Amino acid sequence: MQSRAILNAVSIVCAGVLIAACSDQASSPAAPQPGAVSDATLAVADLPAAFTARASIGPYFINQQPDFMIRSRVTADLAIQRLVTPPGVGSWHTHPGPSFAIVEQGRVMLTRYSPKDGCTETVYGPGEPAGNTYYEVADEVHRATVLGPETAVEAKVRFNVPVGAPFATPATDPGC
Repeated sequence: MQSRAILNAVSIVCAGVLIAACSDQASSPAAPQPGAVSDATLAVADLPAAFTARASIGPYFINQQPDFMIRSRVTADLAIQRLVTPPGVGSWHTHPGPSFAIVEQGRVMLTRYSPKDGCTETVYGPGEPAGNTYYEVADEVHRATVLGPETAVEAKVRFNVPVGAPFATPATDPGC
């Protein structure tokens, strides 16, 4: 019963953020929020506004048989972001929690590094063979590169970020 209440609360928060983001009056923040690390450059005039909505959520356990289970035993931050990133090579970094992304515009090459598999590159975006959605694993070293001349616009959901912690931590270049 408590899991259902938490799921309903998260759904209401997400719906409110999406409705607020669709308003003509939405604008990008003038500066990053305290404790937050920006993953992208703020929007240019002809693109949708960049934004971050972030709030803490208490421990939860969602088990939707047979395919999905997610659990947090601590209070952590949940964030919903719209990132607007110009073309170029991103820096190597990690995230403290998992993220899911939708590339709405442009092409993003995600380069992941693991000691077992080395470096792998996959391109995401509308019309790409890999599709326009991807995930980032907590503490996995990776970088995102916006390919071509078009600015990338992404929607991201970040889970299990320690309260007030940065969304990203710089990582050493693995030599890819």
